[in-house]
Amino acid sequence: MPKPADPAQTLCVSYEDNERIRRICIRVAEHSRDGQDRAVRKRIFDVTGTLLRECHLRARPLNLDAMERANIEQVLSDLSLLRKNLSVGTGYFPPTIRLRFQQHNQEAA
Repeated sequence: MPKPADPAQTLCVSYEDNERIRRICIRVAEHSRDGQDRAVRKRIFDVTGTLLRECHLRARPLNLDAMERANIEQVLSDLSLLRKNLSVGTGYFPPTIRLRFQQHNQEAA
C-alpha cells in the first residue's frame, strides 16, 4: 500500500510540460467550441488540465509532445479513459488500462 504523499514534497510539472499541457487544453476547449458558452469551455480547459497533470505526475508519465501534435480524436479518447478511471488526488489508475500517449518506457504498475 503506497504511503500518503508528504505535503512538503509537492509534485511539480516542468515549465515545458506545463506549456504542452496548456496547449493541449486549449485544443480540447477549442474543439468543443460549437454550441458551448465560455463557462463550459473554461470548465473543459480546467478539467483537461487537472486530468493531464494528475496522470503525468502521479499515475503514468505521458508523451505530451506526441499528444500535442496528435489528432484531436485520439487525445479525446485518452482523456475519456482518464476521466472514467483516474482517481484524482491519489493518482490511482488501473494497471490493465493502456493509454495511447503513455510513455513507452513506463510499464503499467
